[in-house]
Amino acid sequence: MYSNPYLHIQALQLVLLFLAPLGAYATYKNRTLSFLAVYGVAVWFLVFKGAEYAGSHSLPMDISAVCYFLYIVSALLPVRPLKVAAAQIAGLCGVVFGLVMFYAPQIFAARDPNQMTFYLAIVNHFLLFFGGLAMFGHVPFGKADCLWTLAVLGAIIAYIEICVALGVAEGNAVFSKIVDGSIMQLAAPNFTLTWWYYMLYYPVVFGLLGLWIAVSYAINCKALPTKQKVGFFAV
Repeated sequence: MYSNPYLHIQALQLVLLFLAPLGAYATYKNRTLSFLAVYGVAVWFLVFKGAEYAGSHSLPMDISAVCYFLYIVSALLPVRPLKVAAAQIAGLCGVVFGLVMFYAPQIFAARDPNQMTFYLAIVNHFLLFFGGLAMFGHVPFGKADCLWTLAVLGAIIAYIEICVALGVAEGNAVFSKIVDGSIMQLAAPNFTLTWWYYMLYYPVVFGLLGLWIAVSYAINCKALPTKQKVGFFAV
């Protein structure tokens, strides 16, 4: 009989993928809940991830690690476009991790055999997804804020790829595969990465990124129908 040792992890991840938007939605009409959700996630990352990196004397070397600190900084600083960028990137990072974890949990289990850190990674990425969605209803989005998101995301990618190129870090395996297009080989190891594949792959990736940003604006519009004046330092 077929046995799936990761079935409980996939079930947990599926539940968390549904809980994150439901939890964020519950905060949209209540300013106190919105504040607690956004800053509660920031404090969690500050305490747990801050202590982790302070103890190891290392720098964040993958997109998730960078997103933890991006979220902390964006929550603490009254810079509205930075909050928008952090919300969109953190939410995207969280949901992509969740979907890949649901589809192929063995990838992450092989990279992190320690059970405690493995499940903490699931919790932290759930909080990235939830925190990003909660921020959608916490601060108004401006029309040009998507440029900030693209600029910050580009800076993160450049930072990680430079670290990998210099041999400073191996980088995040799944994220690196998304960037270079080899993510398809996780599903089909024998798949050959041809020129026509890249002609299709990158338009799809950028299309999905654009769709995510558009969805975030739609959620923001529904969550904050009566918006205060959108200014650079609005909180």
